[in-house]
Amino acid sequence: MRYFKYKNTNQNINNALKEQYKTLTEDEKRIFRKEKRWRKFSTIVSCTIYISCIVVGILLLILIPQPSAWNLKIFTIFGKVIIGCTLPIVGAVLAIGFSMPLWKKAGSFHIPTMKKEIFSKACGHLREYYELQEPYIITKCFDATDEKFQNHDVCIFVVGDELRFTTDLVRGFLHGERDLGCYAFKRDEIILLKQQDENHLIAELRADNTTFWLGFRAKSFIEKNFIAKKSG
Repeated sequence: MRYFKYKNTNQNINNALKEQYKTLTEDEKRIFRKEKRWRKFSTIVSCTIYISCIVVGILLLILIPQPSAWNLKIFTIFGKVIIGCTLPIVGAVLAIGFSMPLWKKAGSFHIPTMKKEIFSKACGHLREYYELQEPYIITKCFDATDEKFQNHDVCIFVVGDELRFTTDLVRGFLHGERDLGCYAFKRDEIILLKQQDENHLIAELRADNTTFWLGFRAKSFIEKNFIAKKSG
């Protein structure tokens, strides 16, 4: 048994945005470009205000004269430390307050809702990386020793002499963080059992200390497309 995972989680959203952009009309593309410019401008203004507040605050603290009396000196140092610690908070509040109208303007441009097929296309690189191929089955993983897979739709397929097990890459998703990685099992590594869970049957797949409790139709799929080919 082995486990591997694609590393560049940002590629999903980049692919999705590219696919979304392809579906836009010329008018929608102009709106998209205008929104992008406003968001960039808003970011620049926010950062400028924030940095300016920090710099001005530090300069003002430096200009405060240091008293000669030791008790006033301690009081002044203590006050400077407190003010210095609050500068980032004050800077953030001012940056948000002054740039909020710009962010509202950026959010006023209506971009069409992302279509379902774009989510699938966004995961094209993951399907290639994990070598997803037919036949495959998408079923429910009710529970698992690996908590990431608990209560997830999963995709099960065969690559060469390995049974592979990953999240649903067919319907896909936008954010790369939803990639759960991929388990790969050899035939002699797995134990496949039928179990009763409350009012329905489930398939239990065991390998070493890892166990998955799946929709029952996964059992017949694995037996037909993986286990039965052992002697084939």
